[in-house]
Amino acid sequence: MASWPPLTVFDSTGATGLDVEIVKAIFDQAGLCYKFVRLPSSARTFEEMGKGIIDVSTMTSFTVERQKYGIFSESYRDEKMRLISLFKPRPIQNLKAILRKDHTIGLSIGSYYGKELKKLLEHKKFKEQFVSLASANSRISMLVKNRVDFIIDDIISAHYYKTTLGHDNIKIWPYIVHDNPVHLLLSHKSFTPYEVKIINGAINESQPKIDAIIMNYLVNN
Repeated sequence: MASWPPLTVFDSTGATGLDVEIVKAIFDQAGLCYKFVRLPSSARTFEEMGKGIIDVSTMTSFTVERQKYGIFSESYRDEKMRLISLFKPRPIQNLKAILRKDHTIGLSIGSYYGKELKKLLEHKKFKEQFVSLASANSRISMLVKNRVDFIIDDIISAHYYKTTLGHDNIKIWPYIVHDNPVHLLLSHKSFTPYEVKIINGAINESQPKIDAIIMNYLVNN
């Protein structure tokens, strides 16, 4: 997994963060062992999974392309991606309204932000306005230094940037970039159908605990 505070955090003590706590709860409930491995980006995670080195990708949005790497578990939480800037939000009809003003947008390498943004990344006119950045720290750093005009991030991460990191000048735009459920992506090479069923059952049984973990991060981070 990539470092994406407060969702996934790696330090001298190991792995912590919202999705780390959730995965621990799920795998403990399922009776399965786990070890967290730090990788530089989502793209690298899928690359390593394809090689059989990584068994699970956490907080993974569903795409047809990713099914070649593994089986998607049941969803364990919702992800809400929003535009974040240093200037005041305004109503917009679509992301093109931002790009037509020559604004730049920082994104996580290999992450999926929905169909609208996927099309814009392939658009000849607009694709150069997107800046791929490996880590959450690099994205917020580029934003506060005015090296990009926007970043796109989960609301939980935006809350963390404002409260824990002290960037209280950042603004979260109401425009919905992408709201979607996230899953565990379970490698075809590592999990049997029976084990996938056990993990899905553990997700359902752990949902009250998962909801409590999410609420704790919204209140305290």
